[in-house]
Amino acid sequence: MTEQTQLQETAGRYPNRYRPGQSGNLAGRPSRAQQRALVLAKAHELAQELGGYERLSPIERTLIERAADLLCKRPRRYDECVRRDNLVSRILRDVLLRHRPADGRNSQKPLRDRLVVGA
Repeated sequence: MTEQTQLQETAGRYPNRYRPGQSGNLAGRPSRAQQRALVLAKAHELAQELGGYERLSPIERTLIERAADLLCKRPRRYDECVRRDNLVSRILRDVLLRHRPADGRNSQKPLRDRLVVGA
């Protein structure tokens, strides 16, 4: 059996398969501009809770962009996925702490004051 007939038989049985040397991803890899647009869209999504992307300081923007960049990547192994998620959670926690009001106090009243008002 020649290679040509073998390819024809395979194509007849499996019409959706790609031939050797033909890419399975016809669109190709996303360009850098497309990747950058995805990261910025994710960064804007993450910054919604903080009042929007434009209200962030340059340091906070950099941290949010880095977290968005990590979230847009696909880890190959499970342990890399866990590391990525832990790193993103630490970045977001730090941004939330940075974005807190400058006085350093919580906006809530202490529990003692809340209990007195309720009594």
